[in-house]
Amino acid sequence: MSNATVDLVCGPADPLPGSEQSYRLTGLLGSGGQADVYQAVRVSAGISSAPLTVKVFRPNPQDTREHQFRSWDKGDAVLMDLHSRNVGSICRRIDAFYGRAPHPSGRPPQGDPMPFQVLEYLPGHDLRQLLSQRLGRVDAARTLRSVVEVMNAMHHPPVGAHPVLHMDLKPANVIIGPDGSAKVIDFTGARYYTPAHLTTIAYTRETAGPEAHQGTVGPAYDVHGFGSIAFYLVTGATARTDSPGHEQSVPWARLRRHPVLESNPRLRELLTAPLDDDPANRPRTEELPRWIDDLASVVSRANLPDLGVDWGRGAPPADATRRLGAPGADRTRRMDAPAAMGVPPTQVVGSPPPANGTRVMDAAAHGPKDQPVAGRVRVPDQGSYSPGRSAGPAERRGPLPRLRLATDPEEPSERELAKQDRAPLLGPPGSLAKGFELSVIGGLFSLIMWLLKTITTGMETLQTQVLGYLLVLAVAVGLFFLIRISGGILWGRWLRAKRKSARLAHLAAGIFLFMVGIDYLGELSWSWLDFDFGWFDWITGLFG
Repeated sequence: MSNATVDLVCGPADPLPGSEQSYRLTGLLGSGGQADVYQAVRVSAGISSAPLTVKVFRPNPQDTREHQFRSWDKGDAVLMDLHSRNVGSICRRIDAFYGRAPHPSGRPPQGDPMPFQVLEYLPGHDLRQLLSQRLGRVDAARTLRSVVEVMNAMHHPPVGAHPVLHMDLKPANVIIGPDGSAKVIDFTGARYYTPAHLTTIAYTRETAGPEAHQGTVGPAYDVHGFGSIAFYLVTGATARTDSPGHEQSVPWARLRRHPVLESNPRLRELLTAPLDDDPANRPRTEELPRWIDDLASVVSRANLPDLGVDWGRGAPPADATRRLGAPGADRTRRMDAPAAMGVPPTQVVGSPPPANGTRVMDAAAHGPKDQPVAGRVRVPDQGSYSPGRSAGPAERRGPLPRLRLATDPEEPSERELAKQDRAPLLGPPGSLAKGFELSVIGGLFSLIMWLLKTITTGMETLQTQVLGYLLVLAVAVGLFFLIRISGGILWGRWLRAKRKSARLAHLAAGIFLFMVGIDYLGELSWSWLDFDFGWFDWITGLFG
């Protein structure tokens, strides 16, 4: 992970002499919208500890300090609680304090106290960095199971503990260690699943579910984030993407159409299930282990580009087997619809996204805010924002850059990605054949009439008549594709309507061929049917 060298000190503002220099910051790991994240050591009597991570709150001048500090405190309380529950596969919280901004050693600190959070230092790289920079290989099944373990511990806690929502699960918030283990990071936006805590919703456009804009999030919101991680592991691309004109219809990004999935319907159906726009249609948290098995099985049989991801089944973590199993399931707390918990709708604020690319939906009881709620930091790059998930090049600042992999020909350029997002002019695969019988009926009628006309007019000009009929067929085919392409532009791309068949184009081609057949019929000479023509005598004479 990126690590810009720094030499700063910080610490709690308390009466102990030297307390404000008790942490030495040695490297900047990354910056989010509301915090900077440093590698650090704790210094005591001249002795330095093992490496730590220190997250330093960065105030937003457009919001009140009290509101920002309360928001920060909610996320810190949730992470401390999860740590005390001994939840595995998370970035552990070590300490938290209020202190003044980091400053060079020997200089007095400046400014008012602000929140600090001390976390364990996680060596390794987030998924976004790991795949985009080809820094190593990822065991996909093991990684997804670790994320599900954390989700299950949050959504189905033991008796006496309160359910939790992470609310910002994405590839950049999953760190892969040197041993291949995966840990979930950045709980700044995490909240207890209760109305008092859900006054804000962490939202990353490329990974978040649309329900954030209705302000009614629940466990399915985390399932959507989990689905965005799986989508990235399979395709190397963000799960949701903007396209021209889309923002005019709905405020959220639409699900990406990726060529790897378009060529594999079963994989598409499986991978997009957790990403469904309707939270009710997504798998439940307890169903995800079996979903991971199904996905690994389908991907292992598919011929996909090598993104540096291995899809062996992998053994489920011991904790996950126990928590996701059954004995004692009756002792866990189910998290159903938000209405069951009395969670009120949350108002979405139309504020610009923070520098890290993650925006916050605010609905505090005293009214909406025009800026991101303080304390919503996407931890690491560790600490930076990755494309579409935070903590990496994309979510970091400004719009998400598309990921381009040298070995992935499906998304080689922005221009081709834009083409993939556009509706095909001829309609979806298989639609051209629907309505084909209409063209066949008109074609058969015209063919029969042409044959009768050719017989009655004589065979001397057969070659000319064959070329004439082939020209008629070419015009019919051209008419079909002209109507189909015009419909693709009007209905498919301008009106964004679904085109399930080609019946209208086939009907037009069939009518054209039928009218040509009528014209041939009008040119027929009926004298050949008259017995005076002598054909009957000629035939009987053959047997005389």
